[in-house]
Parts: sequence; structure tokens; C-alpha cells
Amino acid sequence: MDTEQLKKNFQEQLEQADKQISELVSNLEKAKEYRLKLQGGLETLGLLEGDGAEPPAEPAPTEVVE
Repeated sequence: MDTEQLKKNFQEQLEQADKQISELVSNLEKAKEYRLKLQGGLETLGLLEGDGAEPPAEPAPTEVVE
């Protein structure tokens, strides 16, 4: 295989990899949105059932005093 064919092959593979990454990023964003909707649904059901308990909040960052 000469260098021109090799270069063309690499460019095609790079384009395919970029396309695949773009699709994966899009699917990840959709999955995150779906997860957020599911969490909201669970919180709503908890409120309707009278749970009243809120999900634990994320811990606040600790401050380092020098």
C-alpha cells in the first residue's frame, strides 16, 4: 500500500471515528435527559404517596483554611 492510499484510508477512518463519537455524545445526552425524567417521576410519586422525604442533598464542598 503506498502512502497516498494509506493517508486516504486513515482520513476515512478518522471521519468514521468522529461520526461515531458525535452519535455517542448525542445518545449520552438523551440518556441523561431520560434519567433526569425518571428521577423526577420518582420524586413526584414520593410526594403523592406522602413520603415528604427529600432526596439527600449533595455535600457542600469543604473549605480549606490555611
